[in-house]
Parts: sequence; structure tokens; C-alpha cells
Amino acid sequence: MSRLLSDPRLRIGAVVAAMAVLAGLGLVTHPGKADTRVEAAAAKEPARTVVNRTALACPVLGPGGKMTSVVSAVSPILPEGTATSAGAADPLSIAPLPTTSGPVGSLLKRGTIGSSPVATKPVPLSIQGAGPLAAGTVGTSTTTAPDGEVNRGMASVPCQLPGSDFWFVGASGASDRRDVLVLTNLDTINAEVNVSVYSRAGAADLPAARGIVVPARGTQEVYLRQVAPNLRDVALHVESTGGRVAAAVRSNASAGTKPTGVDWLNTSAAPAKMVFVPAVAPGGGGRILSIANPTDLQATASLTINGPNGPFKPAGLETVAVPAGTVRSISLDKVLNGDASAITINSDQPVTAAMRATDASQSEFSSIGSAEALAGPAYLVLPAHQQPVVLQVTAPGKTGSVKFELHDAAGRALVTRALDVLNGATTPISFPAQPRPTYLMVQQTRGTVVAGVTLMPAAKPAKDDVPQVAAWPLSTSLVFRAQLGAQPDVSAALR
Repeated sequence: MSRLLSDPRLRIGAVVAAMAVLAGLGLVTHPGKADTRVEAAAAKEPARTVVNRTALACPVLGPGGKMTSVVSAVSPILPEGTATSAGAADPLSIAPLPTTSGPVGSLLKRGTIGSSPVATKPVPLSIQGAGPLAAGTVGTSTTTAPDGEVNRGMASVPCQLPGSDFWFVGASGASDRRDVLVLTNLDTINAEVNVSVYSRAGAADLPAARGIVVPARGTQEVYLRQVAPNLRDVALHVESTGGRVAAAVRSNASAGTKPTGVDWLNTSAAPAKMVFVPAVAPGGGGRILSIANPTDLQATASLTINGPNGPFKPAGLETVAVPAGTVRSISLDKVLNGDASAITINSDQPVTAAMRATDASQSEFSSIGSAEALAGPAYLVLPAHQQPVVLQVTAPGKTGSVKFELHDAAGRALVTRALDVLNGATTPISFPAQPRPTYLMVQQTRGTVVAGVTLMPAAKPAKDDVPQVAAWPLSTSLVFRAQLGAQPDVSAALR
């Protein structure tokens, strides 16, 4: 046997065979037909594999001013017939990173939201556990601050699954921003990361962005002002060269001494020749689209606005040139006219993108990255919010269909609805303010669909209102993806 496995072709075959055997359940469903060109760019329907372990990293803002922070999570009610792992439904824990720390919250049963205590001096938390409750688990980390020069406003981000490859678009190392790449390591061994940086001026050679060590069960922060000083319109490609990390970008903006918002930059999908930026928030304020071209060739990109009345090409911006290795930012607030929208980008070179939205007073902002089309149910925990949130569903190709459900903290269904989305259009669905966290399920049932949720302040907020501006992406549930600790041991094939 050892002689056979010394043949590299047979070793590769053994590895592939082991992965196939150990991957678990292989039930595949097929969405309805969609526009073939858009469908080709959309995510393929993944095989449904039984997930028996979960680990999510929930980052927090840096210190500064009075603030409150909470992590809310749920093991959601899954579609009928979805397989889960066998065994007792042991609780999932919400806990600080050190192994000596005890849980500060728990998920006890499917459909019921669990939260950490409200913290005034927050620390990074993780959501971890094994067993039947692991499949589909999601969480959201939210911080609000009523005043202060650093963290005033609302910052809310989905807890992150550790991995080895992340993209962020729209960061900055300029003096009016304090952007920080936050790397979290949930494993018991150190991880090492390289960060590639692209800006208006092109790809930057930054030695300080290579070989970054992230300690076991700990975090490492990379300040862009130090690593990439004075660089605006920055895209980051975070690659782990050893171990896995969860990556997030914390962004504080200012105008002189006046704070103009704090939030997290959501991840962007990997570069592709067709990308979708979902959930461009409705209402007044700025809308800045940033397109990153990490290739060695100039990219020629065409933009399509997917508005509530259907698709259209923005006058004067039908085609956008993005030089090799650069990031180009474009103001679209006049083009979008305050409508809930999405952006489809077709390019002759792989690109990725993100949208930055500010409120009408320019005192708060949010950012949402390009996203893959839904290929199954997506879940999102929404924090308590003072204003309505808007679910924005886009069918960038032919007419698509979705069904969605909003559940309260106890798991009761508040809204259940099916919806057709006209070809090329974005349909907004508003949900009222909620004093407690809720969770949302959105499932594509036909065609190609992208979606996200936005929160904007009232048109005429009260003087003492804390501005709440947020954008949350919706991505296919982790029921159908490998999770930390759940990967097959392919090396077993070579023993």
C-alpha cells in the first residue's frame, strides 16, 4: 500500500476519494431557471452537507466614549427536511476568546435568539459549539454610542466564519478615517496573514502588511494609517498563509474634529467578471460605489442600476475604466435618486466592489460589499432598531422569486410571505421598528436573486436620537457549507 501511495497520481486520487466519502450528505436541489448569462455568474447550488460544529467570531469597536455592545445569535428554524447532525442538542455558547473564559450567553433551542449581556466595555466574543444546533447558526455584533468623538452612532456586523481569503473594498488610510483591519483567531495555534493593498494609485508594496501573526484564541489589529498612510479608496485582499482567521474592517470617519460615523465594512465577494452589489439604501445622502481591479490589465466595466422600476444604464457612466491594480470610486447618489437599488457590474476583467452610503446629514454611514447570488436559505439576526429596516431583494436577470420570514426573539413568526421580483428590478420590503432583536430568513425559490437589509434614520430625527445607519448582507446559510472544525481529515487517506 505504501508503494502505491508513493505514486503522486494515486495520492491525489486517494485524497479526492477521502473528501468525497467524508463530505457527508449529498442532497442537491436545483433553483428555477434564470437568465443564463446572470445565472452563469451566480453561485452554484452547493451540495447539502451535515454540519456538526460551528465557530463564529464577533468583533467589537475600539474604546472611546460611552457605548453599549451586544451579540445576538440564533440557531434558526431550518427548512423542512434539512438534515442535522445526530445526538443531543447541546447548547451553543457565546463567550470571550480566552479558553479560561466562561460563557456569557447560550443558544438553547432552535428558533430562539440568545444574547450576551449588554456591555459597556466590550470584548471580542465567539459563538461556538457542536451538535444539532450548529447548522445554520448566525449572529450579529452591534454597538451603539449616543455621543463621543470616536464611536458615536451605530455599528453592526454579522459574526464572521473563519477562513483563509477575504476581500474588503472602500477602506482608507487617509487622515479623515481611522480604519482598522481586525483579525481574529479562534483556533489554538497561531495564524499568519498577508494583506495585499490596492488604491487609486495602484497596487502598493507594503512590507508591514505581510507576515502578520494572529495569536491563538486572540486578535491582531492592523491600523491602515500606519500600514497604508494617506492612501484613499483602498481595497484589501486578506490571505491566511497558515491557520485560519476571521477578518473585519472597523471604520471611524471624521470631518476635522467632528465625527461622521462609525461602522464595519462588510466583506466583498471574490473578483469576478460579473458582480452584484445588493441593498443600496434608499433615502437621502451620499452613495459612493468603489470598484477594485486587482488584475494586471485595465478593466472596462459597464454598470446597470437595478432600481424599483427595473434596470437602466446610468447616463455618462455606462462604461467605466478601472486601471490595472487600482480602485475607482464613483458618486451615484444623483443617479439613484434616493431609490432602493442594487448595482450589476459586467467587466472584461475580474473586479470586486462595495457601496458606501451616508445619511442626509452626513453624520453616519454604512457599507455593503458585492455578494454572491443566494443558492439556499439565508439567515440574519437584526438588532433592536428605532426605525424601520428595509429588506431589498433584487433579480438581476430574469424574474425571480423568494420567500421570507421574520421571527421574534422567541421564534414566533411575525411575517411570512412569498414574493416575485421582476427581471432586473429591486423590491423593497419594510419591517417596523423593534425593541428587541429579531431574525430574518430569505430563501430564493426561482431565478437568480441577491439581497440585503438596510437601516436609515428618520427623515426628521429628534435632536437626541442616536443616528442608526446600517447595511447587512444576506448570504447562503452555513447549513450548506463546511464550517470550522467540520472539515474532512483528508490526510487520513495517506496514512
